[in-house]
Amino acid sequence: MTSTMLSGILLPTGLVIAFVAADVWQQETKGRTAVEQEAIAVADVLRTAKHLPAELREQVTGLTSDYIREIVEEEWRLMARGDSSSKAENLLDVLEQTSVHIDIQARNAGAARVGMEQAARDLRRYVQQVESARNQRLLVANSRVSTNKWFAVLVLLFVAACVIYELHATQRRPLALALALFSLSFGATLYLIASYDRPFTGATIIAPESMTLMQMRA
Repeated sequence: MTSTMLSGILLPTGLVIAFVAADVWQQETKGRTAVEQEAIAVADVLRTAKHLPAELREQVTGLTSDYIREIVEEEWRLMARGDSSSKAENLLDVLEQTSVHIDIQARNAGAARVGMEQAARDLRRYVQQVESARNQRLLVANSRVSTNKWFAVLVLLFVAACVIYELHATQRRPLALALALFSLSFGATLYLIASYDRPFTGATIIAPESMTLMQMRA
């Protein structure tokens, strides 16, 4: 009977916590992937800019360098409270407009600037990839476990603790041991969920290491 009651409450409790944890760690993985993709796209922008005429190359490189600096020095700090940098947004808009302008220039140049035309197309595509990766990063920075999920988990844990108490109410030592083990195991799990719930803040923060490398390269 004791085993049946414990299984009946601990099994759904564990399943709910597992589902919540899976969502959290999936978001953390998405955040890291977005950061890596953004850094790769920035590297592609810088590489492609080398194939542009000097004036355009300096313009693209300068905008990209300013964007990286703003991301590393300001936006990462703002993401910790679910915000973003308007300056980074503006720099990215200008960079995208510049890539469109270069693409139009290259098309108008015709066969005489075949290499530039290819570079312009690549540049425009890579800038769009930077924007897409940044949007994904910001979405992850603003995602967190909903209040309803936390409420459901806490209710189930409370019910499980009550069941354990009722089953060992007359046995003080087994009761203390059961509650201690229960609190330790589920407490550790909830701590991990809470730590990774917001991957761009706290002790488990996703650091801008990839973007910092691009900053050194720009």
